[in-house]
Amino acid sequence: MRDREREYYNTYVRVRDFGVENAADFPKNSAGEANFKIIADELPNVEASGALQESNIGEATTVSKESAAVEIRADMREINRTARALAVDNPEIGALFGMPQGDNYQTLLSAATAFYNNSAQYEAQMISYGLPADFRTDLLADITVLQQAITAQNEAKDTKTGATGAIDASMKIMNEALRRLRGIVANVYRSNPAKLSAWASASHVERAPKKKKETTPNQPVPVNQ
Repeated sequence: MRDREREYYNTYVRVRDFGVENAADFPKNSAGEANFKIIADELPNVEASGALQESNIGEATTVSKESAAVEIRADMREINRTARALAVDNPEIGALFGMPQGDNYQTLLSAATAFYNNSAQYEAQMISYGLPADFRTDLLADITVLQQAITAQNEAKDTKTGATGAIDASMKIMNEALRRLRGIVANVYRSNPAKLSAWASASHVERAPKKKKETTPNQPVPVNQ
């Protein structure tokens, strides 16, 4: 959760606890009881979504994605090297197997797929130049692993985005309940200063202190010699 969400979350926890401790003052089916229940019901949703939001989901797929990319580049370098050897007698082959530049995974996938497709007609020649008989099968398998890793990481990002949206929705519901409770509790405890003080403490939203801006110390003015 973001810092501000965490501050509100802590407030809602205190408000829920206040409602539990003073449940006798808010009869069943009353507006007070209903709004304390809203907050109590939404808090577990925020906790579950917050756990997803802050989890390391997707990190494992990042590792597998990088590993698959390493394997694909190794496969492609072997094919590229072989194609350059074949290009001595057939120059057009070399142009079909140029190594991609940069670290973009989608660019790598596109180039690897082109290698796989283009190598079909030269498979026998490449094998005769020393590549393993299953070099195309290996390349396709590594392409599939990278595609699956990219998909898994995208799904992980969607999960975290969904968790953030769920937190926002629950926070809105609880904020509306808290706004109602500010009026309800003040009315119920109009003649009870101690309870009003306890409520003010419970429902107060703490604000984290602002970080002081770092100031650059004045540089000494050089003295002309």
